[in-house]
Parts: sequence; structure tokens; C-alpha cells
Amino acid sequence: MTLRAPVAAACLAVLGCATGGGVPIGGATYRPGTDFGSYSTFDFFPVPAGGSRLIATLDDYGVAGVLARDLGMVGLTRSIGGTPDLYVAYFQGGMQVDVGDWGYSTAGNPVVEILDVPPACLVVDVVDASKKVLVWRGIATDALASPQSVDPAVRQMLQGWPGRQAQQRQQGW
Repeated sequence: MTLRAPVAAACLAVLGCATGGGVPIGGATYRPGTDFGSYSTFDFFPVPAGGSRLIATLDDYGVAGVLARDLGMVGLTRSIGGTPDLYVAYFQGGMQVDVGDWGYSTAGNPVVEILDVPPACLVVDVVDASKKVLVWRGIATDALASPQSVDPAVRQMLQGWPGRQAQQRQQGW
């Protein structure tokens, strides 16, 4: 199965990052056919040896806390110490990242590369924990312009979370 990015969302994400300033615009690519409604838990990937340089600055912005809260708002519960359905990794744009070092793959699928987006962008990878394959990549533009910009950027990035429709059906929305 291939990862086919909604072209408009991917273009919007990349162009939004390139413009800088203004209201953060989020974009995401995801693996079609993935049953996002079947996922209910997540946890963050353990940072691999040498990977701490990739997220050191992001700790100052409180990215993990914002992601944990907002993933909860789309129906996922954090599973600390358990076996989650999904793993989450996050990176600052403009950096060379080998996802294999983090223990997952894109399965050869085309996604917007982390290196190809400006440093003010936050890139979030969501990985099927059992298959260790990327199922969703979100890009929050201008999220790293300041610590205050993380909240609205992540919220907007997750508005199109594919599992939201299943969650809303289950809750009778």
C-alpha cells in the first residue's frame, strides 16, 4: 500500500512554511486505507542515541506537552510504559533526520522530507507501533517561531486528523 499525500495539503504545508510569518497553516499526509479509528493509544518514541540534538530546542517550546494534549483531543490516550497503538516522533524542519534511527520506516512512500521544510516548521510523525511504519506526517508552519506559536500551529495541524471522523461517529456527533 502506498502513501498518497493529498496534493493540496502537502503543497499548502510546504508553501505555508516557506512564506513565514502570519497565522500558522497546518498540513498533513497520511497512508490511505489506514483505519485511524482503530487506534486509541500513543506514546512518544524513545530518543535514539545521538537523536537528542534533534529535539533539544523543541523541549524549550513544550512540544511534547502540546502534542500529548492535542492528540488527546482527537481521541488518543497516552500509554506511558504500556504498548501503544501509535508512536509519535517530532522534529524541527530543516534538519537531516534518518527515521530508521528512530526505529521506523516510511516504507518507501513519498512524503515531504523534514530537511525540505524551513526551521520554523514542526514536523510530527505518527507511526503504527506494531508495523513500525509511518501512517501520518503533519507539518505545522511557523510553530517554532516562538513558544506561544506551538499551541495554535499543532491544533490546526491536527484538525484534519483522519481518526476524527470515526471518533465523532462513535460519540454520536
